[in-house]
Amino acid sequence: MRKLIYTFLALSIVFAACKKEEEENNPPSSPTIVGIWTPTSVDLDTSLTVTMMGMVVDSMSGSGTVTMTPYDAGIEGNLQFTNNGNMFVDGDTLDYVYSNNMLTITDEDTTFSIPCSFTKTSLSITIYDMNMDTSWLEMGIPISISYSVTQTVHCSKNTIINNNIDQRLGNSNNSWFVKPKIDNILKSIK
Repeated sequence: MRKLIYTFLALSIVFAACKKEEEENNPPSSPTIVGIWTPTSVDLDTSLTVTMMGMVVDSMSGSGTVTMTPYDAGIEGNLQFTNNGNMFVDGDTLDYVYSNNMLTITDEDTTFSIPCSFTKTSLSITIYDMNMDTSWLEMGIPISISYSVTQTVHCSKNTIINNNIDQRLGNSNNSWFVKPKIDNILKSIK
């Protein structure tokens, strides 16, 4: 009996060692943009520089960042990327390609690229980036304005998996939660 116990103990150590070695040889998978992303916050970065006669007017210049909720920024719903290059946002289906921190999106007749970065659990997309520089003379005084604004949406990956295609298509006949039927409840009481 003692030999049998020692044999099982030795085998369990060997199997545990093999399992550990297999885990170390498998590199972790790289993160993927595929999935459902829920907006968590929106950053609005602005910068304004007013120059008169070559000097910055501090009282008219400034910069800063405002962090808002997605609701306050007018962003509703989730963003979904699929394996086959489809992107679902605001009820629209678009085509996308992600490469080198750039998301190239194709609508029916328009293609545009926006910067984005992601990890396993977070996604940041710059949905608006505008720069403006203008100069003019006002009563012989040279004036120039330099303005920039960037809006970045930060999202977290939604880890809830729902394989019910009817729900994803918006059919409300199927619920995520099973509603007990009244007949079954009455039968169980009897």
